[in-house]
Amino acid sequence: MKHLQTKAALLVLILLVMSAAGLIWQITAQDDPEAGGDLIPENVEVVASQDIYGQPVLAAEGRLLNQGESAYSSITLIAEVYDAGGELIGEGIGYPINQCGVGLLPDFALQPDSAQPFSIALELYEDGAEVERVEVLPQGEAVEPTMRLLPEDLIGITSVTNEEVVQVEWVDAVTLRYGVGCDQDVFTRLTWYQYNLESGESTPIEHPAAAQVTDALLTQLGLTDPFWLNHSFLTFPVTSRRIVYQTDINTVLSAEPDGSFKRLIWDNLARLSLHGFIWLPEGRFLAYYYGAYGEEVRYFTASVEGQRISASVYDVLPSLTIPGPTPDGARVVITTTVDGITGYYLKDALYAGNELLFEAEPPGNNWPAPIYTLDASNQARIYIARPVSETPTLQCFDMQTRELGTLTAVPLDLSFDDRAWTWLSPDSTQIALAANGANGGLWLIDLSQLGECAAPLAG
Repeated sequence: MKHLQTKAALLVLILLVMSAAGLIWQITAQDDPEAGGDLIPENVEVVASQDIYGQPVLAAEGRLLNQGESAYSSITLIAEVYDAGGELIGEGIGYPINQCGVGLLPDFALQPDSAQPFSIALELYEDGAEVERVEVLPQGEAVEPTMRLLPEDLIGITSVTNEEVVQVEWVDAVTLRYGVGCDQDVFTRLTWYQYNLESGESTPIEHPAAAQVTDALLTQLGLTDPFWLNHSFLTFPVTSRRIVYQTDINTVLSAEPDGSFKRLIWDNLARLSLHGFIWLPEGRFLAYYYGAYGEEVRYFTASVEGQRISASVYDVLPSLTIPGPTPDGARVVITTTVDGITGYYLKDALYAGNELLFEAEPPGNNWPAPIYTLDASNQARIYIARPVSETPTLQCFDMQTRELGTLTAVPLDLSFDDRAWTWLSPDSTQIALAANGANGGLWLIDLSQLGECAAPLAG
């Protein structure tokens, strides 16, 4: 068994690399709904790929549902592979993974009424054996469920889904679309839904820009290789006609929707890892870069027309968290330490100088960027999600009174491998809060129910 585990672990690694490159094809597999007691494997299928030596490798992939009342940790999934005659022809061992195909940490616990993807590397006893079905046998250690803040326990918060939501686009004040999947994937690889705030219903959709991603466009952009397309962060922003993407050497460009009339936004970025864009009015945006959890975040602001608003990523003051830009992109809310004072600062994006907003211990770079917004009377406020006394909390800083108020606790439960994001609705009345990982989801925060910006805790 030890030999099997060693080989299976290697095959899992190979499979995930090959899957990221899109080199997979599928054949039919079969679930075993009786296996594992409370842990039920669903939608099991066998995925075939090639290893780095060109040899075929197989994996069983699916979703593991916990239908019991206990949580389960130390989860292992054993696979038995059978041919059409019912003979055992192979086996495998695997583990739960996230949407990016990365194995979850040993302390991961699958909570009741929750599901998580899994991948099992398969080893056939003889080359060329015909796989008819795969039975998946889950094993895990029952533990006490984690008590989480639920939206129904919180004023003004509505749960939209508990899937791993990594992108949200507001269509109008009552409609948004959201993408489920890996946060590093191009938008066409996500599973998209449209949500109506008035009906409370989500509908599966194809992203409206997906049809524009044609062979002709990809040729124009130099993204015909699927790997570089998935690396490109290609975006059709809702605030602009022009599109934005990065090349194979991380140069950021904009173009017309057909790929013509390219404009250089910024180059000399090959040493940095892009993690996303924050979109602002009239085609302005902030791009942010970091390597891993805990590293400083570098950034720039620009417009799709090619205007550089900020200094370069190498000249800006780095932030400990994702920066929150002002609507014009000229200033950013960052976290840093200046003259021994750690906290939230309002920083000019181009010139030297910064303004302390308030002292605080910042969260990790996997927390949402602050939202800087102007109301109808042009009064500024900043919404900030961060842990307060170990409770994930939404706060609001009033730029006129210089006061920080606590609005509500929020249902975030992030490990260092997880990320969360926020998006403000066009009428500034709702915040869409999303997270990936085992405790991911999408929630709507109705600001009209939470009182004044710098008021005490609502409710």
